Amino acid sequence: MSALLKQQRHSLLEMLFDRVHEGIIITNTDNIIVDVNDTLCAITGYSRDELIGQQPNILSSGKQSSIFYSKMWQSLSDNGYWSGEVWNRKKDGSFYAEVLTIHRTIDPQTGEMFHLGLVSDITMLKQHQAELERLAHYDALTALPNRNLLVDRFEQAIAHSNRTQTLLAVCFLDLDNFKPVNDELGHNAGDELLIEVAQRIKAMLRQDDTVSRYGGDEFVMLLGEIKNRQDCELLLQRLTEELSRPYLIDNNTIRISASIGYTVYPFDQGSMQTLIEHADQTLYKAKLDGKKTFRMYETGNEAWRDEKTEQLYAIRQALSENQFQLYMQPKINMCSGEVVGYEALIRWLHPENGLVFPQQFLPLINGTSLEIQLGEWVIHQALSYLQQWQADSKQWNISINLSAYHLGSNGFLQRLGEIVTEFPAVDLQYFQFEILESHALDDLSLIVDVVRRCRDEFSIATVLDDFGTGYSSLSHIRTLPVSAVKIDQTFVRNMLNDVDDCKIVEGVIALARSFDLEVIAEGVESLRHGQILLSMGCELAQGYVIAKPMPATELTHWKQQFELPEDWFSYRYHRQHLKWTQLNLFYLYLELSLESLEQRFDVDPEELELWPILSIKQSHCGVWLERTENLQLIDKECLQILKEKYRSFHPLLTMTIKLYQAGKKQTAMQNFQSLRTRYQDMHQYVHAKLMQMQPAELNTDNLQALKRN
Repeated sequence: MSALLKQQRHSLLEMLFDRVHEGIIITNTDNIIVDVNDTLCAITGYSRDELIGQQPNILSSGKQSSIFYSKMWQSLSDNGYWSGEVWNRKKDGSFYAEVLTIHRTIDPQTGEMFHLGLVSDITMLKQHQAELERLAHYDALTALPNRNLLVDRFEQAIAHSNRTQTLLAVCFLDLDNFKPVNDELGHNAGDELLIEVAQRIKAMLRQDDTVSRYGGDEFVMLLGEIKNRQDCELLLQRLTEELSRPYLIDNNTIRISASIGYTVYPFDQGSMQTLIEHADQTLYKAKLDGKKTFRMYETGNEAWRDEKTEQLYAIRQALSENQFQLYMQPKINMCSGEVVGYEALIRWLHPENGLVFPQQFLPLINGTSLEIQLGEWVIHQALSYLQQWQADSKQWNISINLSAYHLGSNGFLQRLGEIVTEFPAVDLQYFQFEILESHALDDLSLIVDVVRRCRDEFSIATVLDDFGTGYSSLSHIRTLPVSAVKIDQTFVRNMLNDVDDCKIVEGVIALARSFDLEVIAEGVESLRHGQILLSMGCELAQGYVIAKPMPATELTHWKQQFELPEDWFSYRYHRQHLKWTQLNLFYLYLELSLESLEQRFDVDPEELELWPILSIKQSHCGVWLERTENLQLIDKECLQILKEKYRSFHPLLTMTIKLYQAGKKQTAMQNFQSLRTRYQDMHQYVHAKLMQMQPAELNTDNLQALKRN
């Protein structure tokens, strides 16, 4: 190589060293830092002069053990390479997370050994993941576990009760005379009261007990390690007395009380929802008996068990008489219109009651041998459909729902192999299992092995269903060898109205993409849902706006009739343009805010008691503005104009809502006209910006031609 080429190569390497977005740290044989780049200095807060000559442990956070570093050095010694996540400390003392990759290299001229470390700062991703966990599992007001986390806690409590042969009390608590507090002192005072109530309940319970805010002024408690009825009722007596003590809220003395209904496992058995319903029924009796008291659910002993036995017999008979059927719900790519698969959903065609949905019979067989029998029937039926489709040259995927109990049962893989051998011509790459994330913790170590063997031995992929509702979402996708996640449909359905659910959906999409997993949105019930999901980067979806579940015989007709909505089609040409999709997200949120207001104007003001007045930071557009400013996705001038326009628009929106709720409909409508003018100004500005970003060839005529092709 000529001297000139060497000089050019050296200059190029120096430029890359200084400009690369990853931090670079180089140490010598004695583990002394000999060089760092500007990015590493920016990450750590240290200057180059402060780092050179030091050992890398100047950055140590103390969060990793000596064993961790021993394994790191062993890997470098054996393989010359190590990569992993590390927590380190900046100069100012704050912690940061990084992905660190170390390569051992030798200078060919001097023979001296160096270690080259590449550092990527992932602190914001870790913070975002933590916030996602909090939003998905804890009540925003009281910080108590919400319904999603309650499911996990209930299953753990049942398992503990079975293992220790102790009783579990499931309690449903409702506040007496809470509504007058909201009516007389306002919702802020009501919220402060709920926070105080939550703190008192939590202080009264033991560490291993659970209290969850179930909704409004309702709370569910799980009290484990109960020895007898007297112990339980002594605790409930103290709790009702504590909650009836006066509360001082905003200089107002408030007096309320609480009524409680409870049931006891294993005397009362069933799903969590069943036990909560029994406790709720008993709560009603406590209210009738004068409030500020508690009552226990009477199971009816053998009579109740006989009723359940009859229901289980009916399900067994339905299975033997072939009364069950699989309905198919399409999953599509919202950019291309391609059908990527069908989810098989079980239905009971009851000879007397007609179509019976799974939530009406599946809870009855949870954890029983009948659940396994029905699961095997579903596997067999799904493979039958695959065999028929593939014989007709239809390359359609099919996914079925399996319970964690079935997946982890003894002999599952053996029985799966026996069923699969009945369909030797079926390509199992088109077959998928879906397991609920909320159930995946039942026996995670066993589930991991089964899921991996399904993939490796049978080519059957697994999808994590209802993602975002489990207690350890991040650990699940890191541990389970799944190919895709499905966003829980509750979050998707509510994302248009609830900004927290919108954050969760966006967070799940980002999380799945960071792990190179496909992400599918359930519960897509409108064109607007699809537009927002596409702008967030989620292309795969299923829901009623696409198709309701249908018998397999109707699939061909549906596929022939289905036409991809025009509102979704154009996204296929923008999926790589992050600035366009992000600005389009604001455009959609803006339209949503006015549409929501117009829809509410059609409702009587007296029926809008719960119509929320949101601050700018709680609105979809406000959250977008704050996030976009932090991530610097849109140019500063455009963002500043949007902020100014929206700060003028949102207060007028809030005032219009307040006037309408106060019964001043005419004044509200006058305000609405001014609001519409400001909306149109902002709408036109954003639309013009989007058109500037759009490739010239994508005019309306060309889009139509592209769609036909």
